[in-house]
Amino acid sequence: MSKIFLLKLIDVSKSFKGLEAPVLDKVNFLISSGENIAITGVSGSGKSTLLHLMAGLEKPDHGKVELFGHPINTLSQNKISTIRNKHFGFIYQFHHLLPDFSAIENVVMPLVIRGDDPLANLTQGVKLLKVLGLENRINHMPHELSGGERQRIAIARAIITKPDIILADEPTGNLDYKNAELVFDMFLEITKEINTTIILVTHDNKLATKMNKIYQLTEGKIRTR
Repeated sequence: MSKIFLLKLIDVSKSFKGLEAPVLDKVNFLISSGENIAITGVSGSGKSTLLHLMAGLEKPDHGKVELFGHPINTLSQNKISTIRNKHFGFIYQFHHLLPDFSAIENVVMPLVIRGDDPLANLTQGVKLLKVLGLENRINHMPHELSGGERQRIAIARAIITKPDIILADEPTGNLDYKNAELVFDMFLEITKEINTTIILVTHDNKLATKMNKIYQLTEGKIRTR
């Protein structure tokens, strides 16, 4: 039986005005369910652009991006948004929490957008925050939380939908070393339980080595490191 790939990039290229060389040059990348992948590279090498293409936030100039065998870069923005909400979770260097909503409200927001049952949303959110050691911060506003706590809220928000893929763009880059390792280890433990694929972009070699596979993005190409 042939292997089924969760996400597939086929000859994907992307250029931007003002740059002599393409940021991505005929990239081919296959990702299967449950894989933990780190993508490293110097600043400006195209790592974030690669994540955006995977999620349909940007479209390639050439090539195809497939999710479960279906091309997503040819779909309408409304359809892509629905797919993102169903299949993807996102974590960024900066938490991007909604300042006027409490910790629990931020966490369950993706479920609210889906239209899921409000009581079930709340139950799931509280359970997840307890796992992350935030049971005493459930009703706190973002400005009342530490940097590490805010990032744990962002992680909970990404995980709450049990996505097939989490795209993590420097998820601990704004934290000190001690908090970065603590938060990332919590993240890995929870995602392992729900068999979520992780695609991590990082400058931190120590975090990268916690992943199953490490790739280097350089001169528009992806290579195994």
